[in-house]
Amino acid sequence: MEQQAIENLIGQYGWMAIIAFVFLIGRKTIESTIEAIKVFAGDDLNTDDVIIFDDRPARVVRVGLWKTILFVYEVGCADGKPFIKGGNKVAIQNDKLKDHMIEKPLPMLDLKKWDDCEEKK
Repeated sequence: MEQQAIENLIGQYGWMAIIAFVFLIGRKTIESTIEAIKVFAGDDLNTDDVIIFDDRPARVVRVGLWKTILFVYEVGCADGKPFIKGGNKVAIQNDKLKDHMIEKPLPMLDLKKWDDCEEKK
């Protein structure tokens, strides 16, 4: 009698155990997917936004479903004035953006924060 009761429980609720097991195994993938969709569908980062990425000026090139492409600028100094002398294209997975310091300043970006002009005089 007990064996049949156990078989009935497994038959009725076994699918829940399977779903729980799959969820535990794929938890990281599910979390990453949710974070990626939040960045893609959200309005925090948009194409052509000027941001400060890890204390460097950057521009958002593209926000995709799985990754965001940034152009991170290198600021130089000439004649006592800061200028953009180059930069790097950086691709970051959307779920990894939370690991970086991202600021979204006012529309006008002040390059003086990154210049070395004061130090070279």
